[in-house]
Amino acid sequence: MKRYRPLGAAAIALAALALTAAGCSSSSSTTAATSPASSTSASSPAASSTSSAAASSVFGTPHKATGTPYVFGMINDETGAVTFPEARQGSIAAVDYVNTYLDGINGHPIEIDSCIGDGTPATAARCANQLVADHPIAILGAADVGAPASIPIYAHANLAYLGGIPFTPVPETATNSIQFWSVSVGDNAAAAVYAGKTLGVKSVAIIYFSNAQGESILPQITPTFKAAGVTKITDIPLSPTSPDPSPQAALAEGSGAQLVYVDIPNGCGNVLKSLKSVGFTGKIMGIDPCGAPPVITAAAGGAQGMYIASPFQLQSGTAAQAQLFLAAMKQWAAPGTLIDSISTAGFATVMNVQNVLSTISGTPTTASILAAFKSGTHANFLSHPYTCNGQALKGAPAICNDYYLMNQINNGALTQPSSTDWTTSKGYFPGISG
Repeated sequence: MKRYRPLGAAAIALAALALTAAGCSSSSSTTAATSPASSTSASSPAASSTSSAAASSVFGTPHKATGTPYVFGMINDETGAVTFPEARQGSIAAVDYVNTYLDGINGHPIEIDSCIGDGTPATAARCANQLVADHPIAILGAADVGAPASIPIYAHANLAYLGGIPFTPVPETATNSIQFWSVSVGDNAAAAVYAGKTLGVKSVAIIYFSNAQGESILPQITPTFKAAGVTKITDIPLSPTSPDPSPQAALAEGSGAQLVYVDIPNGCGNVLKSLKSVGFTGKIMGIDPCGAPPVITAAAGGAQGMYIASPFQLQSGTAAQAQLFLAAMKQWAAPGTLIDSISTAGFATVMNVQNVLSTISGTPTTASILAAFKSGTHANFLSHPYTCNGQALKGAPAICNDYYLMNQINNGALTQPSSTDWTTSKGYFPGISG
């Protein structure tokens, strides 16, 4: 299986995006040194030099890892009905950064052995078996909707599964899993608490994908809304392949809901646009991908005022880690990669793994990796500190952090009124089920 190996400066400048069909793939040609804006012919040498100098000041002093690589497996869904290529791109950018500036993991550069998934259990299982056969040191979580099929294979091979985006209950409960946030259950639960306790709404309509991932949310989020004071909940399923969500928008408007919760990872802009077109004037909440700039544009004004619970501090903010993240994504991720919770999770996963595994003496083993994460409280890149004691989210022992910030769309831009006012679902969330 081909691997992602960080590129030298000359190679990076020439790299181009090359996504493959489902199955094992090489990530080695998916990095690029510049964003679309900075790679135009209008850029002058002086401007490029200034940009490069600014990036260097954010990155710090180079400390390149030169030892034997530590290889990590990864499955990321980039084909099929729902795709998240930005998760792997975030990981790629972080790998290049830590290998060039942070000495990798105790001098060992990180390599990613990647396999492109399509969200189906069959492909996830095939990818997992192929990754295991290459004997990685651990698995980096990404956006793998088929994780219920892949994680048992990792467990059988005695491999830890670290970070990523846990879309289903399996990565949130597996004994070999370490999760730095819950971007599908915990964020939804925190949003439900905010809706009921802070916004004071009593009636909610939930628009969600009618697939396994979408339907797995309902047993968790519905009772959380109720515990937070919401008395009427209308469930509105939407097919992931539906070209027109207008009927679902009309159902939401007709339900009399004070708030519509849009749990749509792809095509959220069309749903928001449809809600506006049918005359919905109540409050709107969405999941973090709904706040991506292209989605806001596609919503044609329908995203105005939308609330979003995010585990991350605002990526466009002034915090040093936000500036580092944006500079690294511009330097090493593929042009046009979305800056959202998914790409941030990919980047932060690598940063958190590098931070903790660097405390391990000698070659990390699965036992020493899990023990290191479960010892004490750790800094969490662009997020709330985490403690892997199994108590963060009820019924989800693999989740190490259940704190979220509320973002809001204002005049076409994602804003974060507070970077310190964290919301948690503790006391309201009934626990993982299903």
